Amino acid sequence: MKAITFLGARPQETCYVFPDGCEHVAPFFGLALAQYLPDLDFVVFTTELTAQFYHQYFASAQAASIQAVRIPDGRDDAELWQIFQAVVEIIEPNEAVVFDITHGFRSLPFLSFLAAAYLRKVKAIQLKHVFFGNFEMRDQSVTPHRTPVLDLTNFVELLDWMVGADLFVRFGDARDLATLLHTQHNRVKPDPKTASKDEMAAWNNSPIKATAKNLTKVSKALRVVRPAEVMEVSEQIYQQLPQAISSIGSLARPFNPLAEQVINSFQKIALGDNELKSERELIGWYLDRNQVFQAVALAREWLISWTMAQLGLYDQLLERDVRKRVEDALGAEVQRQSKNMTAEEHSGEGLDLSKLPSCNDVVKLFGQLGELRNDLMHAGKRKNPLTANKVEERASLLYEQVKKLEVDNVVNSDCA
Repeated sequence: MKAITFLGARPQETCYVFPDGCEHVAPFFGLALAQYLPDLDFVVFTTELTAQFYHQYFASAQAASIQAVRIPDGRDDAELWQIFQAVVEIIEPNEAVVFDITHGFRSLPFLSFLAAAYLRKVKAIQLKHVFFGNFEMRDQSVTPHRTPVLDLTNFVELLDWMVGADLFVRFGDARDLATLLHTQHNRVKPDPKTASKDEMAAWNNSPIKATAKNLTKVSKALRVVRPAEVMEVSEQIYQQLPQAISSIGSLARPFNPLAEQVINSFQKIALGDNELKSERELIGWYLDRNQVFQAVALAREWLISWTMAQLGLYDQLLERDVRKRVEDALGAEVQRQSKNMTAEEHSGEGLDLSKLPSCNDVVKLFGQLGELRNDLMHAGKRKNPLTANKVEERASLLYEQVKKLEVDNVVNSDCA
């Protein structure tokens, strides 16, 4: 396991008190860390000013290995980037790492904290600890002074919660949130050897576990456009997530503002009293997150469902033959209108679409959605395909038309 430490410019003997109560006296926190966690491979970052202390104190320290790395003082952006790069390059992918951010000139502790977060993503390091010896809060009533050591690892994880929340709110991807909840759930697992059946049952049925499972499920359903599953599971998550967040513990406090955004996002796509309304909201939800393909595919199917509702066939919504018959009727009416044929000249698959409110507009909308869907499905492999910008623009305009359709009442028809 590798330890990253920065040397300060003023050695001061103090008794470092670790979170588990262990105590070690040292002039620099890195030396106390070497006693606290034996067999570490130390990388000691030194400036021109602090290099003397490395030779004085660390050359003979007990550790598996010790390596000194010279860095600049960090007086400007260029030097800060040099330091950041030095930290990144010294750590190998998948290494287990302990960061000490106690000492360091100016912004070095902050910079090393960011490096730790960065390396977890870029090099998949195992971040074991981020220690900070809080020298300013030492107890000076005793000799040597007693300095509390804080483990800030959870605050690095807070960045993961921020990323996870952002991924869902902006793109609808809740997988990172699900992974974080799974990790938290496993941390509080009772010891099967000593826990009672009730304790194990409570852990197995915790809101954290249930929410994590549903977050994974809704992410998959959103990706492959399964609106019924999306709305049903989103309703469950909307009810479960507040309780799950409160179960996370201290991490929940800074995450609460982010959690509100996530909860509000699920509320918009949760199953409501009117399924057609809820599904239409999901179309807009997709568009808000630039998932145009899913939005267009769902909008066309939604229009078929809406037509079935107007024709009194909504109770047969999932009957394949009935749905295909309605789809074909709409398609036939699109053809009739494009060729300026009369209703008598074109039967429309035997369905009376005259019951549809604003029939001509609905048929035109169905044709436009179908054309846009085909353009997307064929990946632009056709003459004069729409540009990406035009696709997004067209999808938004068609959705505005979809939103105008009444889902509660039937109005007079103009299709005859």
